[in-house]
Amino acid sequence: MWPMAFGVEGIFEITVPGLDPFPVLCDAQIAGAGYTVIASRSNVELNFFRNWTEYKRGFGDLSGDFFIGLDKLHAITKSQTQELYVHLEDFEGNTRFARYDEFYIESENESYKMSKLGTFTGDAGDSLRPHQDQMFTTYDNDNDTDANNNCALTRFGAWWYGGCTSSNLFGMYYVGPSASYAGGVVWYRWRGTNYSYKTMKMLLRPKYICS
Repeated sequence: MWPMAFGVEGIFEITVPGLDPFPVLCDAQIAGAGYTVIASRSNVELNFFRNWTEYKRGFGDLSGDFFIGLDKLHAITKSQTQELYVHLEDFEGNTRFARYDEFYIESENESYKMSKLGTFTGDAGDSLRPHQDQMFTTYDNDNDTDANNNCALTRFGAWWYGGCTSSNLFGMYYVGPSASYAGGVVWYRWRGTNYSYKTMKMLLRPKYICS
């Protein structure tokens, strides 16, 4: 799957079963060698309040902010066991992280359910665990467990919502830390539901790597 040398950085084309070759962004600075960036937020320019088809396909620019797409995310996590690394930076320049030693997203037939989320380590707190076993929800495809609301509409984003938000990394980007209730780029266990982060990155790396 990763034909490039382990630890290099930049944009490379990869092949995974079930999809045509596609480009990915490789990062070795944030969390160490071997990571593929699957989502990046750093400014207000790219809108993440998008429909199901756009999340299925992916959007944005690998040289800036983007989401890789749910079809690609499923294919990558199916190809071999992956670990997930979430990098957060607040508007005061502090950084924290959350690492999960296993991460698996089902296919569209199961609404891209986050069916596996391994052991947590990190200093940002575990704000993804309540979303385990939840299906993906967008404003036009409500799969959350909230009987009264579509969480994508009330949280201005898209995510593996339950009912509704311990994390909301695809929520509205605010130019500054303040957000409407849980509607920003939220990671509850660090700075609560009313704080929206300056920078967010989600990265994947194969759990087992042969040198």
